[in-house]
Amino acid sequence: MPRKRNQVLRDLMARRELTLERLAEDLCEMALLLGREPVTVWPRHVGRWLSGEVTWPWDKHRELLEAVFGQPAEELGFVPPPGYERSTVPLQTSSDGTPVLRRHFIIGLGAAIALPSLPTAGRLGHTDVDAVQTAITQLHALDDQHGGAELAEVAGAYVSHVEQAARTCTYGGTVQARLHRAVGELAASAGWFAYDGGRHEDARRWWDLGIRYATLASDAMLQARIWSYMARQACDLGHGSEAVALARVALDRTGTRRDPRLSALLHARVALGHSLTGERSRTARSLHRADLALDRAPDQTMPWLSFCGPAELAGQVALCDYNLGRYEDAAQRDVDALGLLPKGFGRNSFATQVSLARNCLAAGRAEEALEAGHRAVDLLPSVKSPRWARHLADFAHAVRRQGPTPAAADFAERYQAAVA
Repeated sequence: MPRKRNQVLRDLMARRELTLERLAEDLCEMALLLGREPVTVWPRHVGRWLSGEVTWPWDKHRELLEAVFGQPAEELGFVPPPGYERSTVPLQTSSDGTPVLRRHFIIGLGAAIALPSLPTAGRLGHTDVDAVQTAITQLHALDDQHGGAELAEVAGAYVSHVEQAARTCTYGGTVQARLHRAVGELAASAGWFAYDGGRHEDARRWWDLGIRYATLASDAMLQARIWSYMARQACDLGHGSEAVALARVALDRTGTRRDPRLSALLHARVALGHSLTGERSRTARSLHRADLALDRAPDQTMPWLSFCGPAELAGQVALCDYNLGRYEDAAQRDVDALGLLPKGFGRNSFATQVSLARNCLAAGRAEEALEAGHRAVDLLPSVKSPRWARHLADFAHAVRRQGPTPAAADFAERYQAAVA
């Protein structure tokens, strides 16, 4: 009997721009995210699935495929053996009563969430979109606490799951607009998590998808949100003028309709871009506008914007001062940010301690710098933010360059033990 190629899996890989090698790597990473023993997946395994040589992967590989793509293996083009029953996965009922598989995505760091499934057939309703919005809120709560490095793959798999439901189900016009917006928000979040994990190309790919869905939903606020993410990435890459351009487009397109917190965030992005190009007066003007906007902000806001408060703005001012060489001012702003930071923002606490350590060292306050460095090391086990972990690594290297002292040696020993 001739082999039948797995075109479904091939198409899914093409849409996500996955090569054989990249999918194999993603599956190995997913095993670690799920808290399992390391699993070896080679590109040749993927080749056999695509060619039809293997029509039903081994359990250990099949479960990873389902986690990465957010769909049962049967929907990935695989054919179960005769008599196979999926008896270990509980069934859930969709809004129209259709039984669907419930997908579980496990996040590391001791936290676990179950993201709700959508049906693969039938009709989607507002309740289904509400479930997706709840999932987005869950993901951002974990990001605020632990960082985004371990969330990027989970969010990406969930995007694919929701996209699949959107392709195979029916829905009305109002649900369609909300569904497009929800997928766009998920893609925006996946991009942010990838960026926090230092995966800039992946972040851009998700943001491009988010912009497309925001356009379909005619949602200028979602576009502005994604441009704010892209502006922050541009700053990290040293592209100050690009960051200013992106943030200004977001400001121009949203006018007076946006949340004051988003206004504050976008003006802070403009300021950060100006600081990278050494424009002190423009930096100061943009920071003043950010401060005025934040004064108008209500207590309640969208989940993804919950981080943007006085502590965030103080931290952004510290970054601007650092870029302009005002290290004493930057250190004081970091101290202010730590005093203002609400509970539940572990990643921002880690980032601010790293920033404080860096600024104190640049200002010649070595003892205070090491104290902040030790506090950052204390947070390393619970925060996975490679972009800020790299800054901590740079700080540790700078401490070593300043010469051997007992205090520096003690920090170096603790840091090496923490990252080993």
